[in-house]
Amino acid sequence: MAGTRKSTRKSTSAAPKYAESDSESSEQKARKSNGAKPTRRKRAREDDPDVKEDGSPPPKKPTKSKSQTSKPTKDSTLKPTKAPVTLPTPSSTTNRDSTGAQEVFWLLKAEPLPRYENGVNVAFSIDDLRACTEPEPWSGVRNPQARNNMQAMRKGDLGFFYHSNAKPSGVVGILRVVEEAKVDETAFDEKDPYFDPKSEREKPKWYCVSVEFVRKFEGVVDLASIKGFAGAGGALEGMPLVTNSRLSVSRVSRKEWEFILGLAEGEGGGVGTN
Repeated sequence: MAGTRKSTRKSTSAAPKYAESDSESSEQKARKSNGAKPTRRKRAREDDPDVKEDGSPPPKKPTKSKSQTSKPTKDSTLKPTKAPVTLPTPSSTTNRDSTGAQEVFWLLKAEPLPRYENGVNVAFSIDDLRACTEPEPWSGVRNPQARNNMQAMRKGDLGFFYHSNAKPSGVVGILRVVEEAKVDETAFDEKDPYFDPKSEREKPKWYCVSVEFVRKFEGVVDLASIKGFAGAGGALEGMPLVTNSRLSVSRVSRKEWEFILGLAEGEGGGVGTN
């Protein structure tokens, strides 16, 4: 990142078995030999009130006849499974349709409030991005799916800037990709809060894009409002921000993009203050 910014864009035990014997117990033999009363002992099977004095087992209790009605098969009791979530996918590697319009949009998270990683404050807000005088590398992403999303971004792509772990958390503005994914050098920097000792320069694991500020909304399209439209049949149903909330870089369909823009402009309500 430019400057000092380091963002996180981002059983029950079985009952013991006892041997059964028709012979007299050693205690009974001892009682006959010396006539002494037996000492107090732990409860054994002979003490079971259902066992006869001669040691023979109690008569078997009549078993209840099983109902002739068969139980429903396993297949008939299975709960219906949810349909898999389909992620927005461009029709080509350019992420542009036949008219040149962007097909898949993006959402990138950063934390505006102070938080320290290895002694470094990783806070970064949309105001910090606006203050940048050169493209800002969206470095420090250490999740493979988020990395893959950045590798799918194309120069000129637009995305939402999302304030994470904020009060409130939500979409606060728009950014633009100005440099496509390249190797994230912070992974090799031992002093960086997101240094990855397993990442090799010869076979780099992590990549990042560079972005620039486009626009800040007057208010925050907060997460609670977004979730309110993400239920079954809602305009934002299946949105990765809700279905995979821990992902720091996610996809946004054109429908979702336009709907959230409408919220930001007050068309659907749900916009809080900054």
